[in-house]
Amino acid sequence: MTQQLSDKEVRVELVVDAPIDKAYDVFTIGIDSWWPRAHHIGKGELAQEVIEPREGGRCFGREADGTECPWGTVLVWDPPRHFAFSWEIGLDWQHETNPDRASRVDVTFEPVTPERTAVTLVHSGFENHGAGWESMRDSVQSEGGWPDLINIYGKAVAAQ
Repeated sequence: MTQQLSDKEVRVELVVDAPIDKAYDVFTIGIDSWWPRAHHIGKGELAQEVIEPREGGRCFGREADGTECPWGTVLVWDPPRHFAFSWEIGLDWQHETNPDRASRVDVTFEPVTPERTAVTLVHSGFENHGAGWESMRDSVQSEGGWPDLINIYGKAVAAQ
């Protein structure tokens, strides 16, 4: 895994041991197989992580009691090459309902060999979160943020 730092975006890259179709599917519709249960902005226990597989689809956590906790909207659904979603989480780590105050996460998939895929995740648009946006950038690029999450994903996709 490599991580490139900049003032305005967080970029992490990883080559996974999986063909491109599988790499895309595990990241997106298979997110529940690898997303850590502790990474949840809802009030209850996270039972399932869901990405609806279409542009305009919802990204949300379903809690044990059935409550849905939204955290994004699918912006690009282009299997197996590109997936993007809005990061609808405010600086207070609650759901942000104003789409103008969301940042963006793009995930691209490129075949390295028929059985290996380069995955690049770029989280950008932090300034949309308003004053103090740097705290969101710093959070998602730190330990427990995208660098750790992409490694958890890499292990999961290789094991499936």
